[in-house]
Amino acid sequence: MTRTTARAAGVLLVAALLSGCVRMPTSGPVVESEVTAGADDVPGIFFDPRPPQEGDPAADIVAGFFEAMKATPIRTTVARQFLSREAAESWTPEQQILTYAELGDASAGTFVRVPLTDVNTYDARGAWQRTDGGVQLGLRLVQEDGEWRIDELPDALIVPDSWFDDWYERAALYYFDPTAQVLVPEPVFVPRGEQYASSLVRGLLAPLGAESLDVVRSYFPPGTTPGLSVPIESGIARVALSGDPDAVDDETAERMLTQLVWTLGQEPRISAVELSVGDRTFTGPGGLAPVNLSFGAAYDPNGDRASTDLFALDEGRLVAGRVGDLGPTSGPFGEPGYALRSIGVNLPGTRVAAVSVTGTDLLLAPAEVPTGEVTTPVIGAVDLAAPHWDHRDRIWVLDRGAGRARVVQVADGDAVELVVPGLTGRRVTELIVSRDGSRLVAVVRGAKADRVVSVRVRHDAAGTVLGFTPPRTLPLPTEDTTRIRDVAWRSPTTVSVLSDINEERSQVRTISVDGAPGGIATGGATSLRGRVRTLVSTPADGEVYALAGRAVTSLIRPERMVPDLPQGLTSLTYVG
Repeated sequence: MTRTTARAAGVLLVAALLSGCVRMPTSGPVVESEVTAGADDVPGIFFDPRPPQEGDPAADIVAGFFEAMKATPIRTTVARQFLSREAAESWTPEQQILTYAELGDASAGTFVRVPLTDVNTYDARGAWQRTDGGVQLGLRLVQEDGEWRIDELPDALIVPDSWFDDWYERAALYYFDPTAQVLVPEPVFVPRGEQYASSLVRGLLAPLGAESLDVVRSYFPPGTTPGLSVPIESGIARVALSGDPDAVDDETAERMLTQLVWTLGQEPRISAVELSVGDRTFTGPGGLAPVNLSFGAAYDPNGDRASTDLFALDEGRLVAGRVGDLGPTSGPFGEPGYALRSIGVNLPGTRVAAVSVTGTDLLLAPAEVPTGEVTTPVIGAVDLAAPHWDHRDRIWVLDRGAGRARVVQVADGDAVELVVPGLTGRRVTELIVSRDGSRLVAVVRGAKADRVVSVRVRHDAAGTVLGFTPPRTLPLPTEDTTRIRDVAWRSPTTVSVLSDINEERSQVRTISVDGAPGGIATGGATSLRGRVRTLVSTPADGEVYALAGRAVTSLIRPERMVPDLPQGLTSLTYVG
């Protein structure tokens, strides 16, 4: 058996685990990750693993290799010493990360099987891919200079969940949507500490997989590779890339800088970014280099001109403002005569989509133009949920359809029904869209329990919807509740889920839209008294409210006394 054939045979043992291409490592461009980043924010435990010892049996070599991958700060120099010379040279653990709950005992022999439980796979960018309940990892050993060494193994860093949780944190890589009009954040995990900025840049330059086709695009030219590290000097991140600078025109350079600024802006030590390709340094407006973190603000995924007002219906009439200070609007819906039950407002706060009290019709009107026209793009639906808007001024509305859901998009006044896998024809109770227009998140009702499902939206360069990715069920941290009452955006990459604990208590859990396991700590209240049925939240910085009838609770500052909603006030919402 040749080395290539033997290596392939070993990897076949984990074909299900390693299938696909696997790769590793809020308004405005200064974006906070879900966990604070920075060189100083690292665990205080350092581990220098023991290298192989003379005469170690094969079992000790395997055990020592797995132990050496837990070196901290993160490094693989000792782990490579457990490999044959050729394997040590060719092993590329940067290709993926495999995390496990438990590591079983390896089988005997020169070709060993190592059982792993609850394995999570992360690609070269640090993006979560999937979870497998149990995996048999294959390793082949040879004798080299009279000592046992591992000669065939997967290209992966293989570590316990607990180690990964300590040394990696959530962040986002920023790409453009296919129209290049808005940034789209992609959740990833990156190493804490000094490697943080360098890992973000390496992830940003890693090739995008097939799952990203028609969802996001990168402006870094093929063949562009990062340097060994991204130094940070006096707050300036200096990103030096290899490649042909003459292949980078002004538009491409501007988009590259935008991606870098938004991505590196998650590192608190960085206040500006300098980009060079080959021997050329690229500049921003006015020929300045480096550029500060306000660069690229026009591509804000939260909407660069999004209103921060709240909107609601007061006795059926549209009002706007702040909690406790909602005033009348001057548009058609601010006047009596329209029987409405729910609303959605576009990001600038200038247009309103409203559902009739019967749930059968969708009406559109300006928010503040008294003589504005009222149109009805959807007529004769069964049970319309509250509508939602994306940055392209498109409306996404769910017709629950008495248990057979339909998803309708309204663009330029025209309504089109879209077939969404996992949602169309199912019993769907809620549907929301990300402001960047790249994600749909829905609550699908089951016979015994509800699920939160995420779907990516595929677009062409003109912004036309081409289709959708297969649905992905988002795992909730606990399964002690079955009914989900509401779901709302907490950030561009996370949603908060409101569910029942019992008749007297509810809970709010925040999860990542990519399906990565584990809840996200946001601070504030998570367990609530009363029959809470509604979340009022925004993916941009702002208050988050839970509504139980007229009673309002701040989830950001639970100690804050929030006045009850006035009698007759309903459908409280932020824009989007």
